[in-house]
Amino acid sequence: VEMTIVPYIQQIVDGGMAYVIPEEQQCTDGIESKRDESGTTQQQKQGSVYFDVRAFEAITNGRTKYGKLAPDAASSDFFSWDESNNNNNNNSDGDEGEPLRTKRDPRDFCLWKYRSRSTKTTKPTTVIVEPSSVSYSSPWGPGRPGWHVECSAMIQRLADDFRSTHEFDVHCGGVDLKFPHHSNEIAQAEAHSVACDIGSSSGNNSDDGNDSNGSSTGREEWISHWIHTGHLYVKGRKMSKSLKNFVTIREMLGVAPKTHSVRTASIDDAIASSAIDQDNNAWSSPSDDFRLWVLGLSGSYRGPSTFSKDRMEEARVIREKWVRFLMEGQECLDRWNTTILDDDMYDGGGDRSSRLWGDEEIELFRIVTQCSMNCQRALLDDLDGTSFVKELNCIAEAGQTYVQWATASQNKKQRTVNPPEEPLRFVLDTFRGQLNLVGFTQRTADVGISARLSSSSLDQQELGTSLAPSTNTAILDEAVAFRKAVRTAALGAVRKKMDSSDAVKDILKLCDEMRDGTFPKLGVEILDGKVAVETAKDAEGNTSRGWRHCSPRGRA
Repeated sequence: VEMTIVPYIQQIVDGGMAYVIPEEQQCTDGIESKRDESGTTQQQKQGSVYFDVRAFEAITNGRTKYGKLAPDAASSDFFSWDESNNNNNNNSDGDEGEPLRTKRDPRDFCLWKYRSRSTKTTKPTTVIVEPSSVSYSSPWGPGRPGWHVECSAMIQRLADDFRSTHEFDVHCGGVDLKFPHHSNEIAQAEAHSVACDIGSSSGNNSDDGNDSNGSSTGREEWISHWIHTGHLYVKGRKMSKSLKNFVTIREMLGVAPKTHSVRTASIDDAIASSAIDQDNNAWSSPSDDFRLWVLGLSGSYRGPSTFSKDRMEEARVIREKWVRFLMEGQECLDRWNTTILDDDMYDGGGDRSSRLWGDEEIELFRIVTQCSMNCQRALLDDLDGTSFVKELNCIAEAGQTYVQWATASQNKKQRTVNPPEEPLRFVLDTFRGQLNLVGFTQRTADVGISARLSSSSLDQQELGTSLAPSTNTAILDEAVAFRKAVRTAALGAVRKKMDSSDAVKDILKLCDEMRDGTFPKLGVEILDGKVAVETAKDAEGNTSRGWRHCSPRGRA
């Protein structure tokens, strides 16, 4: 305060754009003194310092004005001046019980609030005493900074420290801070810049009050862009500390999805630590769920938003679809890169990945390119997060459809050459790039990649039973196929009434337990019957894959 804010206020006072309202009740404690040119010690006038709006506008000569973010004067009574109450207008800037003194203009606001450090009672008046923890020394007596000046002074200090490498381009805050707080910040900053220019010009003996780099109104706009957000509501009421209806970051991060809340003791828990579980943490990321809600499910940042667990659950469901696409898409690429083809099927010549794009690849590239351009347009259109998320969903759906088609096509035709890698890699890179652009963590954006890198970077002997991602999926395929064969045989026996013994029922029960218990713990959902046909079929209606990734269930 004394090293940054006090000199900042002093600069504005020296520039003639602030004044001191003397205190009627003054104490000798904390009174500042200075020596004049003759060496005589003089006491400075003590009291509260106020910004002088009229002087500011006069000195800048109409090249700027006060209240740049203020509402229309006709719709506000803030600018009214009641001459009959001239001696009773409130100069305390929100401090109740303070003796009221005269300001020069109703728009003037406090830069420094004087507070005595000792109690002095003169009936019927008692001097208000500031606690020592928030009392600072200044040329105008002890006290504290005004509400608005702290932000401007701190920003100016940082701007000076990092002037050669950084600039302040954006200033954010709630819509209720637009006026008067942010408007006063702008006025202070411009006045400080003007005062610095005047001081510099005076030091250079300039007659016109301007230096060689700019006018006395300041060489540059203080901050170019101001963003004001709507209020956040919880349970139908505006979130506030006084109402105690706020949600802390710690509480928000501690909210786990409903599917993660069940703890089940089972021998299958030992399997949960295997290498196949490397990506399971991607399914649970409350911070990214919150980012998704803020970005695309809470409406425009300018308007009010309502936070609830239901809204967060909605965000989690959407993010799960993204995670599934990234995981299965990356697995598809890895499988194409590591598939070992039979010697009779592969002639050994050239690359095993085709470089020829078909209609499906061209259409995928067209859709993703267009959606990526739409994502950029949405952000440039006043941060339209709703449209941005809609386009991301379109990319994920197009990519997921292509992965299912390519897998089914390859399985059915038993192709000796894998599909071209470039289209799918382009989709994955584009999708991850958009997630990184808007601040999603690596837990979401790098799902699939992180597991592959961690698996390849560790010594296999140290991993023990760990397997490469392509091997993991192969084991899953075989396990699901085995279960499907057993289940089919058992169902056939029941339907044909060949055997109605308890053994057949036990087999079916074991199959169900594997579907509902074992695999969900590993983040795998087995698809049966109608669900399998609807979610994992190729263009001709044949089931191409009997499983898909899901959020791990049945354990904490």
